[in-house]
Formats: sequence, C-alpha cells, structure tokens
Amino acid sequence: MAEGRIKGITIEIDGDVTGLNKALESTTKELRSTQKQLNDVNRLLKLDPTNTELLTQKQRLLGDAIKSTQGKLETLKKAEEQAAAKLESGGKEAQEQYEVLRREIISTENDLGKLEKQAADAERALDDAGDNGAESIEDAGDAAKDAESKVSGFGNAAKVAGVAAAAAFAAETAAAA
Repeated sequence: MAEGRIKGITIEIDGDVTGLNKALESTTKELRSTQKQLNDVNRLLKLDPTNTELLTQKQRLLGDAIKSTQGKLETLKKAEEQAAAKLESGGKEAQEQYEVLRREIISTENDLGKLEKQAADAERALDDAGDNGAESIEDAGDAAKDAESKVSGFGNAAKVAGVAAAAAFAAETAAAA
C-alpha cells in the first residue's frame, strides 16, 4: 500500500510543510470508502448485470474514484518535483525518496488507468442495458398489439355467436307460441 512506501517523506503544499502520508490521508480515506461501495455494487451486479440503477451508481462511484486518484497523483507529482530538487543537492536519502515517489506515481497512474477503463466499461454496460430496455419495451408493445387483435377477434366471434343465439331463441319462442 502507498502508506508503507511513502512513510517519512515530507513535502510543502501551499507553504505548509507536512508529511506526505498526512497530505494524502483524506484522499486515501475517500478512495477506500469509494472502493468499498464499488465492491458492493459489483457484487450486486453479478446477480443482475442489467440493473440500470446499479450501473448508474457504479458509473458515479468510478467517477469519484477517478477524481480522487487524480488528486492523489497531483500531490505525488508535487512531491516528486520537490524530491528532484533535493536530489540535485545530492544524498542517498534524497535518491531513495525520489525512487519511492516514482514507484508510487507509477502505481497511481496504473490505478487511474484501470479506473478509467472500468468507467468506460460501465458506460458501455449502461448503454447496452438501456438498449435492451428499449427492445423489451418494443417487444411488450408488439405483444400488447397482438393480444389486442386476438381479443378483438374473440369479441367479434362472441358478437356473431350472440346474434345467432338470439335468433335461435327468438325462433324457438316463436315456434313454441
């Protein structure tokens, strides 16, 4: 995890010198919370992969995760710039910090790429679910029209049978009288 790799590195953000872990703390909490929610949504989508509400939630959560990851990446790049400046002045510790930051930036960029791919996949799935919903509505409309024609045909047949029954009854009552 990032916390273990970047422990002990200090950076200056907006004139405030702070530990990098501390600077990334809120972003890390936000990402963890979002990831938990995404896991829940993904678990439910396994049961119903075309649920548009769940797909919409997944898309929103992925957008939040992408935004947070971009913020984390920005903070790491600021720290990298500062570490590069320290690296020029020399020292083994500066070299180690720079390398640790580079690894963390690479990891974060990979995470961001994965999230963006998942977001594109979720958008495609939502579009497909919407298309399938439209096809289902069209199918339901066709079935309703078919049922209407059958009921209408039955109604006409019943009308003819009713007229015939009435004529037969009238003939029978006239013959009996």
